[in-house]
Amino acid sequence: MSRSNTDKIDPRVKDILKLLGGGTLLAACIVFPGLPIVVKVGMDSYQRAEQKKRFREWERFNLWRLRASLKRLRNQKVVKIVERDGEPMVVLTKKGKTRYLGYKLEEMIIKKPPKWDGRWRLVIYDIAKYKKNTQQAFREILKKLRFFRLQKSVYLYPYPCYEEIEFLRQYYEIGDDVIILIVEGIENESAYKKYFGL
Repeated sequence: MSRSNTDKIDPRVKDILKLLGGGTLLAACIVFPGLPIVVKVGMDSYQRAEQKKRFREWERFNLWRLRASLKRLRNQKVVKIVERDGEPMVVLTKKGKTRYLGYKLEEMIIKKPPKWDGRWRLVIYDIAKYKKNTQQAFREILKKLRFFRLQKSVYLYPYPCYEEIEFLRQYYEIGDDVIILIVEGIENESAYKKYFGL
């Protein structure tokens, strides 16, 4: 059962970008009233149900406010309308994707496995001096994620973190400047175990 207008919430830009960036489809019919939601001929029942489920994500928002926000984002070149499978859809532009990744960065956490595998992850970076701001931002994220600083550009972590570091490499465009090593043992291990509560 869909919500009444009084139950619906005003969308924040962050909400919109996270849904679009996460792959939740939005037909342009929501931005342009009067356009029907196209359900393709040849779709099986599972595909139809999945499409309706994705559209339902948007139903929690006040439609008038959602339209206003999307029009503003379109004017700012954060979103654009493209045709997919014969249907106009709202998608993120390059600028929009950058903003979406920024939100992902703010919320980044590394999930701890139930049991430590006994191996250490060393993150070593050598970011050029002319990228001083990038260097500082990368270092701050590692601190926020509770990596232990061994040396100026060497950080230690006990849990798998490849995906998170790869995300940072791509976001900051420092793919060639960062190396991850996995080691079985390290000197003064007991001190690092204490830091990480192992």
